[in-house]
Amino acid sequence: MKKNYVLFLILFSSIFFCSAQTFEVKNLANEPLELSLRLPAYISQQKTVEGQNYEDFSALSSILMLQKDAPSLPMFSESLQVPDSGAFSLEISYDSFEEYTNVEVLPSKGSLKRNINPETIPYTKGEVFNQDTFFPGTLAQLGTPYIFRQTRGVTVTFYPFQYNPITKTLRIYHNVTAKIIHQPNEIGLNERSVSSPKRDEVFAPFYQNHYANAVQYQSMLEQGHLLIVCPPAYRNVVESLANWKKEKGINTSIIELTQSGIISSFDIKSLVQTQYQANPDLVYVLLIGDHEQLPTHNYGFNGEENLYSDSFYGQLEGTDFYPELFVGRFSGNLAQVLTMVNRTLEYEISPFSGAWMTNAIGIGSNEGYGYGDDGEADWQHLRNIKTKLQAFGYNTVHEFYEGSQGEGDSPGNPSSSMIVNALNQGAGLMNYTGHGWTEGVSTGDFTNSSVNQLTNSGKYPFVVSVACNNGTFVGNTSLCESLLCAKQGSDITGAIASCGSSILMAWAEPMQTQDEMTELIIQSDENTRMTTLGGLFYNGQLSMLEAYNQSNTAIEVMQTWVFFGDPTVVFRNQVSEAITAIHPEEISINGGVISVGSNVTDANVTLTQNNIILYDGIMINNEIEIDLASFSSEEVVKVTLTKPNMTPYRGEIDVNETLSVSDFDNGFSIYPNPAKDVINIKSNRADLGFATLKLFDLNGRMLANYENVSLDTNYSISVQNLLSGIYVLTIQSGDLQKKKKIVVK
Repeated sequence: MKKNYVLFLILFSSIFFCSAQTFEVKNLANEPLELSLRLPAYISQQKTVEGQNYEDFSALSSILMLQKDAPSLPMFSESLQVPDSGAFSLEISYDSFEEYTNVEVLPSKGSLKRNINPETIPYTKGEVFNQDTFFPGTLAQLGTPYIFRQTRGVTVTFYPFQYNPITKTLRIYHNVTAKIIHQPNEIGLNERSVSSPKRDEVFAPFYQNHYANAVQYQSMLEQGHLLIVCPPAYRNVVESLANWKKEKGINTSIIELTQSGIISSFDIKSLVQTQYQANPDLVYVLLIGDHEQLPTHNYGFNGEENLYSDSFYGQLEGTDFYPELFVGRFSGNLAQVLTMVNRTLEYEISPFSGAWMTNAIGIGSNEGYGYGDDGEADWQHLRNIKTKLQAFGYNTVHEFYEGSQGEGDSPGNPSSSMIVNALNQGAGLMNYTGHGWTEGVSTGDFTNSSVNQLTNSGKYPFVVSVACNNGTFVGNTSLCESLLCAKQGSDITGAIASCGSSILMAWAEPMQTQDEMTELIIQSDENTRMTTLGGLFYNGQLSMLEAYNQSNTAIEVMQTWVFFGDPTVVFRNQVSEAITAIHPEEISINGGVISVGSNVTDANVTLTQNNIILYDGIMINNEIEIDLASFSSEEVVKVTLTKPNMTPYRGEIDVNETLSVSDFDNGFSIYPNPAKDVINIKSNRADLGFATLKLFDLNGRMLANYENVSLDTNYSISVQNLLSGIYVLTIQSGDLQKKKKIVVK
């Protein structure tokens, strides 16, 4: 069924696609899966190029095809989790299509790098424009299957817009459905082995965010383990960071590069791979040192420059570029890495007071109209991010845009001093989208020298740069490195983390990463929670790979966008409030039950001794009881409570050789009170021994006496023959005694 239309010039530029596309998944429990794309009514918008009117699909706020010199048409992608083995094929159906005649469509300029202004590249019609057939021809296409840690996935890309350049006919297909046919007897790409299953409590929200058919998860049950890889000389510098991570519940191990001679990236990856296979909870990797101390991987020469990559160390299964681990780097010498360690500890343990983290900064060029991701120029892209951040609750979002873009953007071009002043006032997030080079960015001329002017001690932003070479740290000191090495005298300044490309960065693709990171920060999907910097960045990258269907350029962005910082750091985007807690001050070396109460709900509670995690779990509401076995030493037990956007609680419990008065007094639960038939004495410990139980009235007369009662088990005393009133129960064990008033009804 089709309908025929003739498109006319739309005079009002405010008319857009009325709402976003939606995906619907059917047959979740069984094969075959069905994925349907639904589009709202199409409303034309046009742009004029050299006197000719063309359809302006950038108004759809969608991804445009980037096949050079071919029609630039919209495409829509979604990812599905699929079986671990086998191949797949598609069966495609649709409800109807509309046909528009006398339509002109612009050719794509291809995937450009950010050292090129798209406006300077002419439109060129290639061979596709000489063919009397509809382009791209297929309505949906399967991407290459990939392994994403514990899962295997595949991306389905829809092409509901089809164009015949000879007849100048545009077809728009409605309700296109792709049925994914599993072929279990055929060998597929990137089949997944289940020989080393991984626990998925941490990755569950990542799957939920990525796959349209992911199983609903409840909460993040644990924090994932961290592997620190460092040269031997750096171990003492990072030891305090590792100890804090364990104190807050992140099991952390340090591996030293002790191999003699030149160590290669493949040697390092082999070490990480071994740890990954042995530890099902490993999620994060932190590399320590500059390239000379711990080499980054080189994928080779792409004709212009070397493809340097740290994400290589986290891509451990299959031949795809989806990560199994989230990788960050502290790049610098011993003193500089110490600065990064101390900044991280400050950010997580004792954040600077005030609302600075609710401020953000957007710096963008005046280029990319109709070409950038969602058809946005750089500044438009950042203004849309600003709108979402402020709706979420951000206070001030500074606009530093090339040219004069109105609203919060001052007339003319921004200066480096404007950016420095905004950072010194305090910001939790800074996005840059524009041109750049190794030591700086073009819009605002913010450079390594500008970083040296920062006085933002305690107010450290997460910096995400979509620019060329801001992360080129091999043989250079890049802008991203400078932000992490920054100090003003003895005061630490700079950024908590920064992300920058090691090569000339692509134009449109990385903008999608920034968009997805924004959606995660503002929690646009209430079922998806990302809190760590590594989780935010790498999930943004996954969205980019999906949206551009693992194109060569998207893969290159994934390879070469370097994360400088600790990927386990929990992002701060709300004013930090203090966690308080109540717990025993001492405990017997024989162990027992520790009751912890707090002013916040659902805090993460960790108990450690000698940098060993004894317990790590989520508090139910405002309290938790933790039953611990005997201790190996009398070193204090550290009690640490953490929660995103809060200042941690850090307390201690003394461990004593003998049972303390406090231990004995807190060792029982006596109920019900008031009582009618019996009084139950429930032991909370396993080391209380035997005792004598006595019941007295208020005149001091002993009414009952029970000797040699084991306190390691529960015990009941009958009160059904007593008159209503108040009585006193005593529990005596050696020199220790507990008294409790009992009301009998």
